[in-house]
Amino acid sequence: MDNQQKDVTESTLETHQQEASDKHQLKSTTVSTKPDDSKQPKAWFTNERLNLFLALCAIIISAASFYATYLQANAAERQVKAATWPWLEVMTGNYDEEKNLPEITFVLTNSGSGPAIVKYVKYHYNDQSYLDIYKVISACCFDTQAYETQLQTLQDDSPNINIFEAFGWIMTSASDNRLLASGSELKLFGFKRTGFNETQWDKVNKQRNSIKTEICYCSLLEQCYLSDGRADVKEIEQCDISSNSPDTAP
Repeated sequence: MDNQQKDVTESTLETHQQEASDKHQLKSTTVSTKPDDSKQPKAWFTNERLNLFLALCAIIISAASFYATYLQANAAERQVKAATWPWLEVMTGNYDEEKNLPEITFVLTNSGSGPAIVKYVKYHYNDQSYLDIYKVISACCFDTQAYETQLQTLQDDSPNINIFEAFGWIMTSASDNRLLASGSELKLFGFKRTGFNETQWDKVNKQRNSIKTEICYCSLLEQCYLSDGRADVKEIEQCDISSNSPDTAP
């Protein structure tokens, strides 16, 4: 009886020991199979990187918007400039079709889209420059002062006759600081041919194409241009006649 109880006790003890061993082994297995968080790869698209990406997108959009605004403003400026751009030309001829008579003329015409403020007109002949067209005619053709003095003497002697009209008066117009609207013109010089002045008129007619012009003018937006009165026009900062007239003849 005692031996039988002893065997039962030993069997029960062995059973408990076996269960404890199995539990320990199971626990060890569970611990060993638990994943190691330190060795797992971290996610690339984190909140910090998302915020950085959104910030970069905002910067790019702002830069693109600024550039688009700049292009729009630049285009608007060019449109305004084109709408107010003057183009001055000097044209010379030797016949007045309206009056149907020979007349030598130098005419300043604004063929541009906007008005022009004429700062000065300079004339060039034989490597000399002049601000007074009377002096150009005197240099190329005949003594204008003596011619006008003679006409004035004749007019004083014959007050009932328009000598200036009958014998051919020299007509000029001042151009400095004149506002010339788009499509308008200014006659700088006019000289009709008569039986009295054929010699002088022929000399001017022969030399008129040798007289070159230089025009400096500005738009209402204070954009200034230097022109030869034909096709050569360039934009400059301002019209400074003193820097362009070292060879101006007295």
